[in-house]
Amino acid sequence: MKRLLVCAALIAWSSLASAVVYKWTDAQGKLQYGDRPPDGVHAEVVELLGTHAPVARNTSTPAPASAQAAAKPAPKDAEDRKAIAQDVAQVKDKQCTDAQERYKKLIEGRRLYKPGPNGERQFMTSEEIDTERLNAKRDVDTICNSAT
Repeated sequence: MKRLLVCAALIAWSSLASAVVYKWTDAQGKLQYGDRPPDGVHAEVVELLGTHAPVARNTSTPAPASAQAAAKPAPKDAEDRKAIAQDVAQVKDKQCTDAQERYKKLIEGRRLYKPGPNGERQFMTSEEIDTERLNAKRDVDTICNSAT
């Protein structure tokens, strides 16, 4: 019962902790933070623990399409794209390594089990182990050999 209450409390807390926070500069030049930026200011999403990189948000009126088409990507955009590509490659490598380790454990393991509803060990049958091995092999093939 305690575990259920703790899990429920953690889930409720995590939803509160995942709120979006914006950062902007006000008319006096002071840095401001809030969950909703005022209209007509350039605001950034603040990177919080467990969130993605900040994304700029401009709440002012959008520029005409002709002005947007004439704008060329700045050199910083190229650097950002390169950094993003490196981050994606690192995450993909980690996912591939994790999938390979899982597959290796399923192949080399003798008495494999999964946690039961009360945390006890429930040893898997041969059919369940074979199914898990097939799923793990598919994961390795999909994650490690995908182009994206």
